[in-house]
Amino acid sequence: MDGVRLRGCAFLLAAALCCTAVPALATTNRSGEVLASFDGGISPSALPRHEVAPVGVHVEGDLRSVSGDPEQLPQLRTIEVAINRQGRLFDRGLPVCHADQIQPASEVAARRICGAALVGHGKVDAQVRIDSQLPFEIHADLLAFNGPRRHGRRLIFAHIYAGKPPGSFTLTFTVSRRPGQFGTVLETTLPARARGWAYLTHFEMTLRRTYVYQGRRRSYVSAACGAPEGFNSALFPFARATYSFRESPGVTLSVAGECQVAGGE
Repeated sequence: MDGVRLRGCAFLLAAALCCTAVPALATTNRSGEVLASFDGGISPSALPRHEVAPVGVHVEGDLRSVSGDPEQLPQLRTIEVAINRQGRLFDRGLPVCHADQIQPASEVAARRICGAALVGHGKVDAQVRIDSQLPFEIHADLLAFNGPRRHGRRLIFAHIYAGKPPGSFTLTFTVSRRPGQFGTVLETTLPARARGWAYLTHFEMTLRRTYVYQGRRRSYVSAACGAPEGFNSALFPFARATYSFRESPGVTLSVAGECQVAGGE
């Protein structure tokens, strides 16, 4: 296998295992033969009103055919996840991992080689379709690593490793800033060498990392709860996902989130 590329109090891809995620309002939409869903949130749920604090950001999506037959599901080619622009992404001083260091590699090897650049984790499910074989499902773990900049844009390398059968590929996410409400955009494209077999049915990714830089504690992702004065909570547009498929119309879904002001300030 080879290499695949999310007002208030928001930012980027639920929550760390030890924390409770900010609730989000999951959404589902249909486009042609595809029934797609998108969900996500941030953790912790209580944040300062006027300054940013460390958070974990989670995004996930599911894809299935309307008929229920997985072999009727078209191939997902690109995922674009746009997050509310109020969030902050900070990677200065964070070690960098390069794609050729972890591809190919097992999960254990990827952690050993690029563990210092680890910024998240997740899961990927896919149906494998190979000529002369019956389709089968794979369930893989995802490790997200801080990558170098390309043409001025941050990269996130999502290393995907499945144990049965063993194999790995890498999703290259490009991070960019755009005008508008959903200003932080992560985008990835299924690489050419994976297009002959990989049909994604589920993905999830959580970004969360704290580290020390120049004697200060830093967070890879930070956010505040921008509730208006006099209010202790806020509902805000959290993220928007756009899925594009081979030989099928694309679909766009948005999800809302909620935050509380820490200490009821």
